[in-house]
Amino acid sequence: MKNYLRIAALAISIAAGACVYPPMTEPPRDEQQRVVIPLPYDLAWDAVNSMIQENGMRIQAQDSNHGIIEAVGPRFTLRDADCGKIKSVVGTYAAEPEPNSSSVYNFLVRPHGKEASVVEVRATFASPVRVPLRQTKDVDCISRGTEESNLLRQLLVVAKRTRRPTFTQPSESPPASEPTAAAIAPARPTLPTSSDNRGSGSTIGKSPAASRFSIAPGLSPLTIPGAPPASR
Repeated sequence: MKNYLRIAALAISIAAGACVYPPMTEPPRDEQQRVVIPLPYDLAWDAVNSMIQENGMRIQAQDSNHGIIEAVGPRFTLRDADCGKIKSVVGTYAAEPEPNSSSVYNFLVRPHGKEASVVEVRATFASPVRVPLRQTKDVDCISRGTEESNLLRQLLVVAKRTRRPTFTQPSESPPASEPTAAAIAPARPTLPTSSDNRGSGSTIGKSPAASRFSIAPGLSPLTIPGAPPASR
């Protein structure tokens, strides 16, 4: 019974002495959360989206008309944010973010002249904090500015390779040449000459008279059967 009372008294003293101190880190400066990139607004918007995807973040809201993007990031660590301290009978120590902690990044893109844009990023970290022998307490952690600075440095790298897409006209093939009249006209047949018909029975190349009248053998070329004798 006495041992039980000692344990109960120890638990009460630990619970009475355990408490959570809020984070005391100063919020990040503006230069840690803002950068000017040499891109017009539309290309700056594309560059921010590309940088978010490369870091494995998940976009849960965006409005291009107002230049606002809200993205959920991975689990954060004590290097990224201060979640306060826990004081107990064993001493004071930093509150560790739990596995179900959350990190949300809000990006604001604004035009800065015609050929430049201003990009700001604000990180919000939150995590439940476990206090010995007490209920878990949700804490809004304060960013140290390290993650915002890293994201903006990556954005400058992405901005250097961001270009406006170019469109090239497809090359037109030259029109096919129209065939000439000589190519369209059929080939004219070649007629045999008189020398080719020599000794043959063809009448091609002979005069009409020669083709109608033939000279009988044994008669003078001037004597034609049935014709009156020629006058002398």
